[in-house]
Amino acid sequence: MKYRRLAGTDLDVSVICLGPMRAAAKTPGGDARSKAGEAALRAALDAGINFLHSSYEYETRWMMERVLRDHPKRHDVHHVIKVPVPDFKDGGRFDAAKFRLRVEEALTDLHAERIAVLQWMWRSEPNEDALRLPMLPAVMDDVWATFEKMKAEGKVGHLMTFPYTVPCARAAIETGRFAGLIAYYNPIEMEMAELFPEMERRGMGFLCIRPLYEGILTDARDPARLKADDRFREPRYAKDLARRARIAESFAAEIGASMTGFAVRFALASPLVGSVIVGLNSPAQVEGIAAAVAGDLPDPSLVGRAYDLWKSGFGLDG
Repeated sequence: MKYRRLAGTDLDVSVICLGPMRAAAKTPGGDARSKAGEAALRAALDAGINFLHSSYEYETRWMMERVLRDHPKRHDVHHVIKVPVPDFKDGGRFDAAKFRLRVEEALTDLHAERIAVLQWMWRSEPNEDALRLPMLPAVMDDVWATFEKMKAEGKVGHLMTFPYTVPCARAAIETGRFAGLIAYYNPIEMEMAELFPEMERRGMGFLCIRPLYEGILTDARDPARLKADDRFREPRYAKDLARRARIAESFAAEIGASMTGFAVRFALASPLVGSVIVGLNSPAQVEGIAAAVAGDLPDPSLVGRAYDLWKSGFGLDG
């Protein structure tokens, strides 16, 4: 397993961050999916993955707790957790007690002494920039004060944010308070790439979410392999599959035998990206992704080429 220093922090993290969002049932049990998810987490730790992403919203921490309570590598793991405060129905008000609750429950559930990275999120209802942009400066000082107090207590390490949109990302960067951003990033969603030069200048880090674009950028979504009843044959996926086809054509040499492997390696082509958060629900998936990043990673020039393709609308718009 490869490791990188996550810019803006003192953390050396595995380039793959396991995100068990769908790796278990929402209630404790011995169902097949949960058993496979537990086996995947154990396989990930054995493979050298030392970075785990979780959220109380996913309701899968019970499975993580089961694995981590007595695992010999438990103390080597860096955790990143979601902290959505203010949440959708909070009316734009920051609640320090709720912020602390999200951290404290994660410390208990994950048998952790410290949460390495907080993925802070500020939400509104509706969750739109018109509401969220003015909310940020209104709550930022209180967020920072609460974070700093918990950091002094040794319970948290670094504050990053999931901004949802580029305008909110720019506003977050300008506060000077965040170690980095956590956001969607893949060859189909490259909006955040325009911020990379400024983030590098400021010494900020980036964590990639959704590298496989909800399964579109995987081997299973090869149009030639889709079964007649596959939901991805529905008209609503036609444009995304067309974009996938343009990516497959433009980067055939880099893709080689596997689109799945390429998508994960692509995210790591930028040195700014410290780790890629991937949902891995079985030991076989862990083995496949670990193998995909074991060899040479793409040259950083790949980012510019992909950005140009994205900016052109993949030759499909207009």
